[in-house]
Amino acid sequence: MSREKPNSVAPYRLTEVLLCAAATVAGGLLYGRFFAGTEYLPPVCAAALTGTASAAVAGWRRWRTYSTLLVAIGGFVVLAGYGVFRGTIEHGLPTRQTAAEIVQGVLGGWARMLAVAPPADPGADLLITPVLITWATAFTASTLVLRTRTVFVPVLPALLAFAAALLFVGRQPGVQVTATALVLGAALALVLLRAGRTGGEPSRVTAGRLAFGAPVVVVVTLAGVLGGLYLPPASGAHRFDLRALLPPPVRGTDMLTPLAGLKGQLRAEPPRRLFTVRLDGGARVDRIGVAALDAFDGVSWTSADRFLVAGHHLAVDPAMTRSRTVSARFEVEDLDGPFLPVTGRPARLDIDGDAGQPIGFSAASGVLVSTAPALHGVRYDLVGEVADRDDGLLRASPSAAPEYTALPGGLPPVLDALARQLTATGTTPYGKLVAIEEHLRGLPYQLDAQPGHSYAALTRLLTGSGEGYAEQHASAFAVLARAAGFPARVAVGYRLGDSPTGTHTVTTRDAHAWAEVRFDGYGWVVFEPTGMPTGSGELPDDPAAAEELPEPPAVPPPPAADRQDKAVRPRSDRHGVLGDAALVTGVAMGVAALVVTSILAMKARRRRRHRHAPGNAARVAGAWQEAVDRLTERGIPMPASLTAHEVADRATSVLGAAADPVVRLAPLTTAAVYAPDEPDDRAVEQAWQLEAELRRRLYPRRLSWRRLSAGVDPRPLVAGRRAAGERRRDDRGNKVIR
Repeated sequence: MSREKPNSVAPYRLTEVLLCAAATVAGGLLYGRFFAGTEYLPPVCAAALTGTASAAVAGWRRWRTYSTLLVAIGGFVVLAGYGVFRGTIEHGLPTRQTAAEIVQGVLGGWARMLAVAPPADPGADLLITPVLITWATAFTASTLVLRTRTVFVPVLPALLAFAAALLFVGRQPGVQVTATALVLGAALALVLLRAGRTGGEPSRVTAGRLAFGAPVVVVVTLAGVLGGLYLPPASGAHRFDLRALLPPPVRGTDMLTPLAGLKGQLRAEPPRRLFTVRLDGGARVDRIGVAALDAFDGVSWTSADRFLVAGHHLAVDPAMTRSRTVSARFEVEDLDGPFLPVTGRPARLDIDGDAGQPIGFSAASGVLVSTAPALHGVRYDLVGEVADRDDGLLRASPSAAPEYTALPGGLPPVLDALARQLTATGTTPYGKLVAIEEHLRGLPYQLDAQPGHSYAALTRLLTGSGEGYAEQHASAFAVLARAAGFPARVAVGYRLGDSPTGTHTVTTRDAHAWAEVRFDGYGWVVFEPTGMPTGSGELPDDPAAAEELPEPPAVPPPPAADRQDKAVRPRSDRHGVLGDAALVTGVAMGVAALVVTSILAMKARRRRRHRHAPGNAARVAGAWQEAVDRLTERGIPMPASLTAHEVADRATSVLGAAADPVVRLAPLTTAAVYAPDEPDDRAVEQAWQLEAELRRRLYPRRLSWRRLSAGVDPRPLVAGRRAAGERRRDDRGNKVIR
C-alpha cells in the first residue's frame, strides 16, 4: 500500500485515474449494441465519472476500509435513485418504491437483460445493471490505482466489465471501434505508466521505458481494431451468446408445425375473417408472413426459434441492405395465434395499450409470437423491411448459412437427381432457383391431394401425378434448393390481393405457404413454387382478391459450356465493416503474445551468451550482468557509472538481506575484471551459483505473478543496449562494470 500524503497529488496519479475512467467508459459504450438509441449513455457515463471521483476522494484522503465501502455503496444508491429510477422520486426525496426498485434491479436486472431481445428499450429496469457494473468498475479501478503499486491489477476491473458487456450484447452484429480502441489504448497505457515508474522516486517516470512501450501500445491497439474490422471471423457467425444457455423466456407454441394446419384453413366453410391490415403510403405487399420453418427431419418442417421478450425496436437482418420500408396497421379479429402477422422482416413494433402478455421475437427468423391464449382485439403498428426480386439478384450470391442447407439422411435419389437436373440449366445462383420454381409452378394444383410433406410425399408429388397444393410445393422447393446447396426455408402466412385503398381483409381462404432463399444484400427472398389454381372452389371467386404473382426477371440462356450437372455452393460472405469485440481481444492477445515471446527469446539468448562467453573472466562478468538484470527488473536503477561495490550497496539499501548474493558476487567480479590472472573454473561456478541464489531470494515461489512479470520485463534489454553504447563512447578505454 502506498503511504503518500493526501495533500500530495502527483500528476502521474491523476493521469492513471483518468485512464481508469477512460477504460471504464469504453465498456459502457458497448451497451450501444444492446440498447436502441443513445438514451443509455448519460447514466452510464455518469456512473463512470462519479465512481472515479468518489474513489479519488476516498483514496487521496486515505479513508479507512469501512469509510471507503460506505462511500461506494452510498454513491451508487444516490446515482441509482436520482439517475435511473428518478420516476420514483417525490418532492426531491427517494421513496420506499425507490428502495424496492434499486434492490430488485441489483438482484434481478441481469436476468431481465438476458431475457430481452436486443436492441432493447432503455428502461430503468434494464439500465440499472450497466450502471451498477460501470460504477463498481470505476470505483474499484481508481481505488487500486491510488492505494497499490501493482502494475496489472488496476486494469482487470475494466477488462472484466468489457467482457460482461460483450456477454449482454451477445450476437448483435458489429463492434464499436471507438470502444475497442479506447479500452485497449487506455488499459495498455495504464500498464505502461505504472511499469515505467522508478523505484526510488514514484513521481518520476523513466523516459526510456515510455519510449520503448508507447509504440507497443499503439501497435497493439491498431492491430486489435483493424483485426476486428477486416479479419474473416469478424462477421460474428459463431459468437457466443449467454442466452443460448438459459431457458427461453417466451414459449410460443406447442404446435408441431403451422404448415400442417394449412389445409384445414383453406377448407374452412364459411371462411373466417382473421385480421385486417392497412398498408401506409400506397405500399405494395403481396403476402403477410406468420412463421418461418428452418428445420426438416425428413417428415415435417419445424422451427428451432428461441423467442426473447420484444421491445419497440427489433433486431435488423444484417444481410438486408437492399430493401424498402413498409409501415402497416394490423387489427386482429379471429386469429388463433400464437404467431403475429408481419410484413417482411419486422423492425419496429408498437402495440396499442397493454398487450397483457409479453411478445416474443426471434432475431434469427424475424417471427413474432404472443403468449396470450387468443389474439382477438390485438391492434399494433409494425414497420418492416421488404426485399423485392429485382435485376440485382442476377448478380447476387447466396448467403453462407450452413444451418439452412442441411438435409437429414435418406434423401431419395430421385429428388437429388431432379435437383441436379433442374439447376444444370442455370448460369447464376438465381437462375438455378428460378428453374426449380418454374418446374414446380407447372405442376397441377389440387387441394384434395393427400396432406403431408415428408420425403415420401414429395417423391409422390414429383414422380407421380404431380398433384398437390402449397404445403407440398413449398416443401419441395426448399428440399430441392437445399439439395443443390442453397440456404432455404419454408414460410407460412397469407396472400394479399389488390386493394385500391391499401386495406386488406384476410380470411382463412388466403392461407398460403411459400419458400425463401437467403441472399447477400437481400436477406430472405420469396420464391413462389405454387402455380395459380384454376377451377378451385376454395379460393376467392373475385379475381381482384386473388394473388398477382410477380414475374421473375428473365434469365438469359446459359452458354453450352456452362451447362454442367453440378450443384451450386454458396460463397462465403464477409462483412467488411463489422467486427467482433471478442476477435479484437483475441488479436490483441496474439500481438501481445508475440511481443512477450520476442522478449523471452532475446533474454534467453543474452543469458546463454553470458554463460558461454570466451574466457573465465568474461563468464564471471556475465554472471554479474545477469544479477544486475535481476535488480533492474525489480525497478532498482543501476547507472553504468557505478562500481560493483556501489551496486551492491544500493541493492542492500533497497532489498536488505535478499541482496546478500550481490554483496558476495561484487568482489569476485572486480577481481575477474581487474586482476592480472584469469579466474579459475571454481570462481566461475561460484559466480553463477550466487546469481541463481539471488533469483531464489527475489522470487521464493516458482509460480508467482512478480516472477512472471519479471520474466517479460524488457528493461534489462534496454539498459544493456544503453551500457553498450556508453562503452563504445568511452575514449579512455576504461572498463565499465554494470
